[in-house]
This record gives sequence, C-alpha cells and structure tokens, in this order.
Amino acid sequence: MKTLGIARCRGMGRLSKNAPACLFGFCDLWETLPPRPVQWHLFSQLVLTKILKILFISILLAAAATTAPAHPVAFDGAYQLMFGTVGSVQTLEFYRSYSARAAVGLHAMRFDGEEDEIFTGLQHNWLLKRWNLPAAQANVYAGLGAGLAGEVGQGASPAGIGFFRADYETRRVYTAIDAKWVESADVSRCVFSASAGIAPYEAEFDQLNTWLILQVEHVTGMEDKLDIIPKVRFFKGPYFLELGSTLRGKPVVNFMIHF
Repeated sequence: MKTLGIARCRGMGRLSKNAPACLFGFCDLWETLPPRPVQWHLFSQLVLTKILKILFISILLAAAATTAPAHPVAFDGAYQLMFGTVGSVQTLEFYRSYSARAAVGLHAMRFDGEEDEIFTGLQHNWLLKRWNLPAAQANVYAGLGAGLAGEVGQGASPAGIGFFRADYETRRVYTAIDAKWVESADVSRCVFSASAGIAPYEAEFDQLNTWLILQVEHVTGMEDKLDIIPKVRFFKGPYFLELGSTLRGKPVVNFMIHF
C-alpha cells in the first residue's frame, strides 16, 4: 500500500522503516536483499538500473516523435497501396503484410530535378518495436530493399534502398520522423522529413479523422533546400488522404488504402 510520506510493506503488520523504498515501488527489491551494510549499496544499484531503464525507454519514445504518410506494416494478411507526391519526389508502394511485424512488396520513386531519376525495386519492412501506452502508441520501423536506379532514358544500374521511421501519436497529438536512402552508381539521394500535428477533435477509427500537420523535408541533391509543408490529413477506416503544398507552391498529395 502506498501513502503520502509513509508506506506499509506487503506482508508486514507495521509501518515500514523503509518507506522511501516502498513509495517508489521497490519493496520487493528491498526485502530480497541481505542485511545492512551491503543492503544500501545493492539496493542503490538496483534502483539506478531501474531508473536508467525508464529513462532509456523515454528517450526512445521521444525519438519516436514523428511519422510518415502511412505505416509500412499493417495487420497480418493485409495489403497496402500507397502513392503520393511531395515537392519533387513521387512514390508508389505496394506491400503485403505476412505478419503483424513484417511486410514485403514493391517500391518505386521518382526524383524530378535537372536530370530526372527513377528507382524501382523490392523492399522488406519490419516493425522493430511498438509501445501500446494507456492513451498513446509509439512505433519504430526499418526497411531494406534492392532494385534498379538511374536517370530517365539513360539506363539503370543495381541500387539499394533503406529507411528508418518512428512515430508517436495520441488522440490529439502526432509527431514523426522519416529517413530514406537510395544509392546506386548513378543515383544518390536521401530524403529526411519531420512532422508534428494536432487533431482539432477526437474521432473513432471508423469516423472521419482530421489532422493539421506541419512537415519539414530535405532531399539531398535537389536544390539542397528545406521544404516547409503545411498539410491536412484525413482518414476513415482503411482510407487515408493528405493534401497540402510546400511554401514554394509545389503540391503535396498522399493516398493510402489497406485491405
């Protein structure tokens, strides 16, 4: 039992002399330790280990403060179709989740610049970690793939692709980071974005959800400018749509459906 300033250890009929240990949830640790003087030394080590573990998880959740247009892994047996355009980058993705933690499929990207470039290939996605919190959820994803990349009309060479994604979301607050790399003999691109948003109202999964999001994005080798992107996200059930524009006037459209 926990009280303000005093505590009773489980199985003891009197007030504990070790109230601070009980107040912070370490009664069981204390009772299993040998008598003093080594008791305080061992107890402090165990407390420090537990505190560091809590801090480590908190840091991961803070790092997971971001997300991308759609989760790269859905439920077991689901198919996902995603396509969109953000500034000078267009993407088309189609995956099948063969478990709740892994998906495989096709990924195509186009970079519009002085020389237009295209990547097409196969990609495997993993859900590395998920935290189901009382009023929120956080996820960490990664993926690797291989295919062909090159300038339009100039042939293609073997290429690799990789990505990292983390997100944290409550019913009213959303944050996400997304990093993606494409490398070949002729193409070298990195797309990094960070997003934060709020929901003006709470809605259930089968109702229309609305998010107001501000995203920043940078693509290496594409004018080397940072794009600032205000956008609106709608989703209801398996349907997902984002509409917005960069401050330079380039349209932003993302669509996703899973079935």
